[in-house]
Amino acid sequence: MNPNIKKLMKISGLFRVLVLIATAVVVIYLGYSYLVEEELRFSISHLFLELWNDERANRAVLLAIQTPLFITLFIGVYWLQKLLGYYQQGQFFCRETMTCYLWLIWLKVFDVVLDITQALVTGYYHGSIFEHTRIEVPIDFADITTILLMLVIAYLLKAAKEIEEENREFI
Repeated sequence: MNPNIKKLMKISGLFRVLVLIATAVVVIYLGYSYLVEEELRFSISHLFLELWNDERANRAVLLAIQTPLFITLFIGVYWLQKLLGYYQQGQFFCRETMTCYLWLIWLKVFDVVLDITQALVTGYYHGSIFEHTRIEVPIDFADITTILLMLVIAYLLKAAKEIEEENREFI
């Protein structure tokens, strides 16, 4: 086997471990913040913080607003682990890796839509409690650029797979 492929396989294994460690650190940090300090520090807007610190707001509703983002984090980690697992096995251009990669793209798209939806729902809830509410819809152009870049990479991976298959047929 090519030494560069072996190196990529080892790096993929290392990244799998690093992703799990980073996820554990984030979950522990969020758990500590919530359980010990009674604060929620997961993608929080100023409206959300104002609601969280107000006695009139229902914290269960606020947690429900944030739950989809937290679930998306775990689904993303799952698909990233699966993708890196295939890479660790040396399967860089198989159908399964493309499926994982497409899931990651769709999750990123869903995350952008979810951020906008959460801002609107939080703003609506804030408006039901406070007299003055100014809703800011987060449209992060870096996220849009990332999605477009991921789509270009998916296209390039698919094209590379087709070229590899043509080369095999030619030989």
